[in-house]
Amino acid sequence: MVGSERFLSSSWYRIAALKPRLHNHVMVRMHRYRGQLWYVIGDGMRNRVHRVSPAAYVLVAPMDGTRSLDSLWSEAAVSLGDQAPTQDQVIQLLGQLHSNDLIAGDVPPDARELFERQGKLNRSKFLQWILNPLSIRIPLLDPNEFLTRTLPFVLPLISRFGAVIWLSVVLPALLLAAHDWPELTENIGDRVLPPENLLLIALVYPVIKFLHELGHGYTTRAHGGEVHELGIMLLVLLPMPYVEVSAAAGFRSKWIRCLVGAAGILVEVFIAALALYVWLLVEPGFVRALAFNVMLTASVSSLLFNGNPLLRYDAYYILADAIEVPNLAQRGGQYWSYLARRYVFGSPQVQDFPATRGERFWFLFFTPVSAIYRISVTIGIALFLMGKYLAVGIVPVSCSSHH
Repeated sequence: MVGSERFLSSSWYRIAALKPRLHNHVMVRMHRYRGQLWYVIGDGMRNRVHRVSPAAYVLVAPMDGTRSLDSLWSEAAVSLGDQAPTQDQVIQLLGQLHSNDLIAGDVPPDARELFERQGKLNRSKFLQWILNPLSIRIPLLDPNEFLTRTLPFVLPLISRFGAVIWLSVVLPALLLAAHDWPELTENIGDRVLPPENLLLIALVYPVIKFLHELGHGYTTRAHGGEVHELGIMLLVLLPMPYVEVSAAAGFRSKWIRCLVGAAGILVEVFIAALALYVWLLVEPGFVRALAFNVMLTASVSSLLFNGNPLLRYDAYYILADAIEVPNLAQRGGQYWSYLARRYVFGSPQVQDFPATRGERFWFLFFTPVSAIYRISVTIGIALFLMGKYLAVGIVPVSCSSHH
């Protein structure tokens, strides 16, 4: 019954009289995940996106700033019955919408304090910047107008014609790389780790990453999304460009969302193929060394990091969209926590985890394999570096402990 205690909250009085409304610039799109309908509430100007279930949207849709939250919840409880969101779930939902600046309306101090519980993640970002330099992001400018003006020149590449060009360049390069593999990998550690070569890689990598990020940005604009943030993130204190393309999460087609996620990888693989051709054509010297480093950096970055779904980079989001399991890593961790509390500690108050059978399979598989891979990559890189430079090898271990 809707009136049972589990639907009620001792904190409800703090927000019952609120009269919220969605911001005028907020857009709502319908998505389907594994045959189930979901609503994606997005703010393209600020790259804020939040996904709600149909039951929750029954409560959100009538928010027009004139009706109290208590009356909205009461109507939803009557129409949805046992499927209605509980008062605690409504408080959580409103807190998430409020922290993402998707709803408007006066919020009294006691309700604001309640919503701030949902804003801990946003406030903790500053602490993460201090504790983990890998997470620092510094927004610099709004690239949307630039991307819009230059899109006509790039648009042919984001098409079937562009796919043909990409395949005609990359496929022969793969065959040539296989043929020349012994020469490419011969004494690779001695060729890569000298200080002068590491400096060259440090200069090459940000350029490759900038083109990578432009791939995401142009693909998002080509399909109607807006890109309002370009900046610098510090990767082990090395500045790298990034663009914020959260607007792509609002695209209805999961394949377009996958394409946005893959765009940067496709750019890097294309660059690596071109660099291979240069490496094969020129004589030993600076140009050949530069081509080798471009090829190595772009390919390794794609294969081990951006192109690997076990790390939370591009391929992870591609996988999550393709299998229609949003927030795969986060929900996977929550599912394993639920299993531990229910079956290891035998907690009698643990409620069943909300997930389909297919989603539970992915949670069971992805979470432990991802953890093992991250640990293996960290240890592998550390051991490789320690084999060459003991002092250098200590750095990745200390950094990864904060990651």
